[in-house]
Amino acid sequence: MNTHDTLDPVPAYRQLADQIADQILAGEILPGNQLPSETVLAQTFGVHRSTVREGIRLLEETGMLRRKSQKRLVVSVPDGTHLAGRTAQALVMQQITVRDLYQANVAFDPVLAGLAAANASGTQITRLHRNLRETRLAAKDLEQLAVLDAEFHLLVCEATNNPIFQTMRQPLHDLFLPMVSDLVHQIDTSGRMITAHEKIVAAIEVRDEIEAAAWARRHIEDFKRGYLKAALDFDKPVKMARMRHL
Repeated sequence: MNTHDTLDPVPAYRQLADQIADQILAGEILPGNQLPSETVLAQTFGVHRSTVREGIRLLEETGMLRRKSQKRLVVSVPDGTHLAGRTAQALVMQQITVRDLYQANVAFDPVLAGLAAANASGTQITRLHRNLRETRLAAKDLEQLAVLDAEFHLLVCEATNNPIFQTMRQPLHDLFLPMVSDLVHQIDTSGRMITAHEKIVAAIEVRDEIEAAAWARRHIEDFKRGYLKAALDFDKPVKMARMRHL
C-alpha cells in the first residue's frame, strides 16, 4: 500500500480497511477470528497507528468487526441493520416519496409472504402468533400499534429464511415505520390491520403460498387507501425516523 503518493485520492486508512475487508471476504480471516493488534497491523501495512485506528473504525461501522474489549477486535458477519442505515440514508437523500416506498413494498411483501408460507419454522410461526396477540391488545395504543405492525412485517421477512431478502427489506422497514405511524394517528386502521395479519399468518401456518401472497398484497394496498383517505400526501419526500429501532 503506497501511503505517500499524494496523487492517490484514496486515503491510507480506507486503503487499509479495503485490504482487511478483502482478506475477510476471501476467507483468509474468518468470523470469530481475532484481528491483530494496532501495533502489529501498523507494522504489517507500514502505516501509523492512527491510520490503523481510522481503518478499523470504518470496518466497525460496516459490522465486519466488533469490539469484544478495548483491545480485542474480532471479525463478525454484518447484520441487516448495518447496511440498512446507509441504504435508508441514501434513499432519503434521493428524495424518494411515500409513493415510491409503497410501490417497493407492493413488489416485496407478497413475495415475502409466499416464501414465508413455504419456509417458516414452527418457532417463527409462534412468534407471528405472539405478535398477533400483542397487536390485538394494543389496538387503541397508536404508537405501539405502529411498532407491532412494523415488527409483523419483519417477522414475515425473517420467516422466508432467506438472508438476501432480510437484508434488502430492512431499509424499507426503517423508512416505512413513520408512514404507518402517521396513518394510525389519522384514522382507525386497527381492525383491518389485524384481520389482514390474521389471514396472512393463517395462510403461512397451512403452507398456502398463494393465499399468503394475496393477503399481503391486499394489506399493503389497504395502506394506500387509508393513506389517501386520511388526506396524507402520497407524494411527499420520505423522512427518516430519528433514532428509532425495533
